[in-house]
Amino acid sequence: MKACDILVFLAGDAGLARRMQREKVSGQTMNSGDLNRKMKNQALTLDQIASLCGVSLLRVRRWIEKKGLQVCSPDSSEEMVRHADLIDFLVKFNMPIPDSIMPFKAKKILFIYSNYSGERLFIRFLVHFLGQLKKEQRNLIADHVAYGPDAKMKVMVFKPDLIILDMTESDQEALAMWRQIKNTEEFSSSRLVAITGKGPLVEKKAAFEKEGIDEVVSSPVEIEQLAKRLRDFT
Repeated sequence: MKACDILVFLAGDAGLARRMQREKVSGQTMNSGDLNRKMKNQALTLDQIASLCGVSLLRVRRWIEKKGLQVCSPDSSEEMVRHADLIDFLVKFNMPIPDSIMPFKAKKILFIYSNYSGERLFIRFLVHFLGQLKKEQRNLIADHVAYGPDAKMKVMVFKPDLIILDMTESDQEALAMWRQIKNTEEFSSSRLVAITGKGPLVEKKAAFEKEGIDEVVSSPVEIEQLAKRLRDFT
């Protein structure tokens, strides 16, 4: 399905469809920022959500009543859910995001950290930073999870384009996770940034490059430098 077709489907708006068709005929194109801004503000009916996610209408209502899926009612009394809120909900509860509702040229970033990391303040800050970056970059979807069974499941369902691994506490835990990921053909194109603890960075870079890690950053991280790298990625 083409991006313009996705937008028309999400909007349920014949006027928007006609406008986009005119732009297409006249040779005008809608850039990805405008497209994502429009998609983010669109609202879906509960029936549409059920169809897109392959679940029953009853299941969608349970999401609203039991799990806090946010409902809005723009210009009507019918219950609807904003496109962006649905994506956030699916990510939060580790559910697949249908391709048809993904932002145009979307990139997904997953930060995996250690529960035992001694740099808890830094971990909290990076989680907050990714949340802010997601608000700035409309084509970015970001999430975070601690090492363990939940992390393995999150990787398989979320299918990140970029993975940030916390190695500030234990290289071995992170490397074991990365080896599992890179040995899965589905993630062969995923990129990896490793954040390491104190120690000789040159030696660590050489060792990690052999593991297929794309970039190594030492902690404490220069947040402006990291922000630039992530923005370049998106």
